[in-house]
Order: sequence, then structure tokens, then C-alpha cells
Amino acid sequence: MLRARLATAAVAIPLLLALIFWAPPWALAVVVGTLALLAMVEYVGLAFPAQPRDRVVALVSGTFVIAAAASGPGPLLICALATAAVLGLSWTVLGRVDFEHGLADLGRSLVGVLYVGLLLPHFIWLRQLEQGPAWVTLVLAVGMGGDTSGYFVGRAIGRHRLMPRLSPGKTVEGAVAIVAASVLAAAAVKVVLLRARSWTEMLTLGLVLGVLGQLGDLSESVMKRTYGVKESGWMFPGHGGVLDRIDSLLFPVCVVYYYLTIFTGTF
Repeated sequence: MLRARLATAAVAIPLLLALIFWAPPWALAVVVGTLALLAMVEYVGLAFPAQPRDRVVALVSGTFVIAAAASGPGPLLICALATAAVLGLSWTVLGRVDFEHGLADLGRSLVGVLYVGLLLPHFIWLRQLEQGPAWVTLVLAVGMGGDTSGYFVGRAIGRHRLMPRLSPGKTVEGAVAIVAASVLAAAAVKVVLLRARSWTEMLTLGLVLGVLGQLGDLSESVMKRTYGVKESGWMFPGHGGVLDRIDSLLFPVCVVYYYLTIFTGTF
């Protein structure tokens, strides 16, 4: 498992840096959109394992939202979200005899559409801001650094279970290590890429993102426990599926994007 994780990271990290700093904007949009679509496929497979028609309806809605979000925030995205709601409700009325269960399934579908289709494309939006590649690197560095630290510390000295019913493998010691590593990662990004930002701002962001990343991870654990699976897929050796790789990044990338655009006027 560890060897597979290291091998995957050794290949993925250089490719990610090249994509963030040197690739044209459309290339990042294609990659993020593809990952979002793969994650959506994983999600509908988990949520509707024996309901192929519901999988198709959810996947169509998710594809609309992903395509619109990849083009940027604006009226097209709002239209896609409205279409997902209308399509889902119409299917519940016309395609489901058991409309009570149909409405519950619509809720499952829309969770996936919002969680994957709306949140992940924020990476595209964030890169387009001033110093966007540096901010994207911050989110990834905090997420990867925290995940790696939590994994090793949790295995080495983890004794106290964090939320045993939800995620038996996570420990309090690992959670503390994730936050500490997130702050250190934010400090490193400040020194290398974001020198004009204050230490207070960057260390606070590292702390907040370290906590939010774990909430995102645990949110996916809720889905996996609810749907009765251990991993969302097999796309990344040693890491699981696409959902397993992006879960700790989705909340942080949204917070950084809106922090910059709303509260600091960096856009």
C-alpha cells in the first residue's frame, strides 16, 4: 500500500505542477472536468448500484453542471443547476411509481451533483485569479501534506479514535498531525510563492484549511458508510478512487476562492 502511494505521488505531483503553472487554462479545465465526470460516475455507482435509470438521470444532471461550471461562474452555471433540479423532479413524477423513495433518491442524486459537479471546478476558477497558480498550489500542498502526515502519524502513534463509527482508521493524533502539517505547508507556500502575503494570513489559512480538509474527508466517509463501501473506486493505486483523492480538497478550494474574491478583493 505504501509503495503504491509513493509511486502514485511521484508521478502525479510533477504532472500537477506542470498543469498548474505552465499549461494553458483550457488544459486545466479539461483535466478538472474529466476528473469531475469520473468522480460523478463513481458517485452514482455508489448511490444507485441496482438502479441503472436513476444512475443515468443523475449522471446527465451532473454532466450539465460540470460542463457549465468548467466554463466559469455565471448564468450558464445557474441554468445548469436549475436544469438538474427540474430534471430530477420530473423524473420523480414521471419515471418513478414509488415517488416517496424517488424523492429520497433525488436527494442522493443532487448531493452528488453539488458535491462533485459544483465544488471541484472551483480549481479552474481559482487558477484564473491573480497569482492563481500559487493559490491552487496552496490548496494542493495543504491537502497532500496533511493527508501524508495524518497517514504516517496515525499509523505510528495513533491511539485515540477520532470518529470510530464513521471512520475507524482515523485518530485524534492523526488529525492533530494533519492540522500541523497544513500550517507548515501554508508557511512553505508563503515563503516560495506568496511572499507578499502576511504570516498571520497564511498561517491562519493553513489552520482553517487543515480543519476543513478533514471535514471534507469525513463527509465522503458519510457517503461511503451510507452506501456500504470501503473505497469509492480504483483509479489511483494505493489511494482508491477519484472521490477518495479529492475529498479533502473540495471544501478548502471553495473557501480560498471565496476568501480571495469576496473578502480581500484579489480577483
